[in-house]
Amino acid sequence: MNFDVILIRYGELTTKGKNRTDFTNLLVNNVKKKLHQFKEDFLIKKEFDRLFIELLNPSSSSAIVAILQKIFGFSSMSLAKKVSRQPIDMAEQAIAFINYYQPQTFKLEVRRNDKTYQVTSTELKQMLAPMILKNTTVKVDVHHPEMQIDIEVRKYFSYVFINRITALGGLPVGISGKGLVMLSGGIDSPVAAFLTMKRGMSVEYLHFATPPHTSEEALAKVKTLVQKLTPYANNQTQRLHVVNFSMLQHELMHIPEPSYRITIMRRMFYRIANILARQYHCQAIITGESLGQVASQTIESINTINAVSNLSVLRPVICFDKNEIIKIAKDIDTYETSILPFEDCCSLFVPKNPITKPKLAVAEEQEKDLMWEDILNVIIEKSIVTYTIGSDGENYEKS
Repeated sequence: MNFDVILIRYGELTTKGKNRTDFTNLLVNNVKKKLHQFKEDFLIKKEFDRLFIELLNPSSSSAIVAILQKIFGFSSMSLAKKVSRQPIDMAEQAIAFINYYQPQTFKLEVRRNDKTYQVTSTELKQMLAPMILKNTTVKVDVHHPEMQIDIEVRKYFSYVFINRITALGGLPVGISGKGLVMLSGGIDSPVAAFLTMKRGMSVEYLHFATPPHTSEEALAKVKTLVQKLTPYANNQTQRLHVVNFSMLQHELMHIPEPSYRITIMRRMFYRIANILARQYHCQAIITGESLGQVASQTIESINTINAVSNLSVLRPVICFDKNEIIKIAKDIDTYETSILPFEDCCSLFVPKNPITKPKLAVAEEQEKDLMWEDILNVIIEKSIVTYTIGSDGENYEKS
């Protein structure tokens, strides 16, 4: 059956006060961007508590719904038929649904959005039910119906629908500023990027490579992760900044206490991330750190590493256990890519006995005689490549 309109429910956005318009306007813009290829097939109408996507080409509805399911900012949607506000037209559409799908039982729910409508929701429901039962063989089951038919009466039209498709919820991407995601290629950081976008923050990605110790396959894996995350973003493409960390990594091999190697390395990561974040107008750094998961993610390590960052560091999965993170990774289709056996520079650099409770003063002492500042400046000037990656997998390299 073809449908006339997709009815979108705002969910969390309905709790916003005077700035609700900012949220809903951004949601509309994000929807238009994501549905650009179907721009001739729909019109958007925004109301106080609903967004309506009128389908000019009903045959594209399935493809449009698939895209909408990856857009943050609304709680659910329904494919609906738009009819007049006359009870007979509502009943006829409900009957058409029953005749087409042929359920044995049904339940009717009516919501009168326009309070000036001449009858209440309950009264309208009592009018419609007998019309439906008289013209079909279906029976009522209010507890476990095969089909639930919903009717919303609004100011100019009524909408009749039988489905409620769960959406991602959250806030429209872009309403919360922009962050720089430190994307390792593992399971956790793509999930952190996804959760950050869910709270309305747009993202760019930063990855550290150490060729020839890390392979082209490892870089391709990270590009694929960005590709899989792009449908959730507010733009058609995303930027991935790849830092050649080899020179600085070799310098860090000279620190006096090898157990501090990962701690110092991550402090360098944060220093570079802060510089790039300012360059690309990012207001926070995002990581996939989960408290206590590895040596560099104890609270003592986090504090020692965090000391070099002037920007806030957001850790969306900080209190998630591994199984919870894996579940989300599977849901967003990054898990199988993340577990591909290509080493990143962190795993290659781990000492035999990494310290779990580093002290800030000791970390600073380890860095004192290194030439890290000069090398870091060279890296920023000459050792960063930026890729623009779309959900179609194409990427355009620029230095």
